Amino acid sequence: MAKKKHKKRSGIGFAVFCVVWAVLLLTATGFGLYWLWGCMEGYEASRPHIAIDKYMSKITKEYIIDHSDELLSKVDFNIQSREDCTQIVMDALEGEISYARKASACTEDKQVYVVRWGKQVVGSFTIVTTEADEYGFKPWIFQEEQYDLSDLMGTETVTVRAPEGYSVMVNGYVLDESYIVSTETAEYDVFEDYYGDYDLPKYVMYTYEAGPFLNATFEPEVYSPQGQSVVLDESFAPYSLIPELEEGEREELESFLAEFLDIYVIFAGCANDDRYANYWNVSKYVVPDSKLAERMEEALAGLQYAKSHGDQVADIDIHHLYALSEDAYLFDVTYYVDTIGQEGLVRTTSNARMVIIRSADKLLVESMISY
Repeated sequence: MAKKKHKKRSGIGFAVFCVVWAVLLLTATGFGLYWLWGCMEGYEASRPHIAIDKYMSKITKEYIIDHSDELLSKVDFNIQSREDCTQIVMDALEGEISYARKASACTEDKQVYVVRWGKQVVGSFTIVTTEADEYGFKPWIFQEEQYDLSDLMGTETVTVRAPEGYSVMVNGYVLDESYIVSTETAEYDVFEDYYGDYDLPKYVMYTYEAGPFLNATFEPEVYSPQGQSVVLDESFAPYSLIPELEEGEREELESFLAEFLDIYVIFAGCANDDRYANYWNVSKYVVPDSKLAERMEEALAGLQYAKSHGDQVADIDIHHLYALSEDAYLFDVTYYVDTIGQEGLVRTTSNARMVIIRSADKLLVESMISY
């Protein structure tokens, strides 16, 4: 009986041994597989394309737009909306997305790649290695990215000069004072000879600048204080900013000018060979003791040699007529005189600026400058 019991215990021990051995074998196999799997993962992570593929998988048009804030932040969304800018960028990103290694910027532990959309370079990204893992491999990971659409889109600004009191509009938006980049204050050129004698106003011109904008050209619109559209090109004259005279006042001044010129050309040409009578007649239209009166008096002696058979004002072109003050006016005129001489009828052209003043309800010429 004792021998049979011994055999039974030996069978149980063998079974336990087999189980233990199996467990150890499975544990060793599992550990080996785990180590092998980790080693394979470490090896894969040490290959750059894994980090590259992972990064490129998230690149979309929307992603590039979201990472182009540096460019978009320069755009004036008052004039060109963000929605319009986004659509412009979306339309511009045509073709397939790709990347290329930038060898000149790469090192053993850093690689730089440019990102292309079609043929356009839109940005770049950098991957770097980290410390070696437990298997001795150095994984590559994403480090940084940069996107710049300025070369892709191009930018443009709008610059325009406009007088004070005028409004400037770009793409339907009225520019306020924050768009003014410079201010110019100057005298009206047409009045340059009279600033010493009259307290004349100066004009102010503002320079506005708006932009930049994405892939768009906007033409500025300028409006007068009365709401009229104004074209400010090379032909724009600052003195056109001065308000026009009332119609009745203008007619009175123009009538006086024609009267004065008719008598003045008779005096200047000594048409009737009576220079003193001509001087007496024209002096009624001239401010006494003015420089013009003095010049006319000094010219009397020489007029005896200036005899014509007849002088007549044929036409008058009034270029400008503006108020220098409440009772002083500036004429800028061209007048044409027909003179009958020994060779027949001769027409001469003269340009002059004249200051006419109102004194005791009477109009008189204060100065006359030929140019």
